[in-house]
Amino acid sequence: MIYVAVMVLFLVNPDWPILFVNKAFACYDWPMVFFPTEKFWFSIAVSVPGTRAFLAFVAAQRPTEAHLCVKVLLISLLLAAALFARQFFFYKQAALYALGFLIEFIQVVFYIFLWRKLPKPDIA
Repeated sequence: MIYVAVMVLFLVNPDWPILFVNKAFACYDWPMVFFPTEKFWFSIAVSVPGTRAFLAFVAAQRPTEAHLCVKVLLISLLLAAALFARQFFFYKQAALYALGFLIEFIQVVFYIFLWRKLPKPDIA
């Protein structure tokens, strides 16, 4: 449900997360990430949580496919975490990138734990 909520948030106003994080960390003198003037990344910002929500719902409803769904979800999370870390370390030490990495990394740990608890699929 969180992925659906994030997707709706980006549909309503994709600038709100950036604005919120910038304001929350402004008192600590962290560099800010400014709003893009073009909305080129808007479709990706909506489709990623939508795809993650779909994978989570399929995994919950179809236990035989859960192992594969969680693996695909993990790949998505690992890529995002790595890119947030890259942005933070090699581009700008902005709170938005650090927070993005932390959120993705926490999900990676959670889904690895969950993935290990899932029954292994039968290979016939």
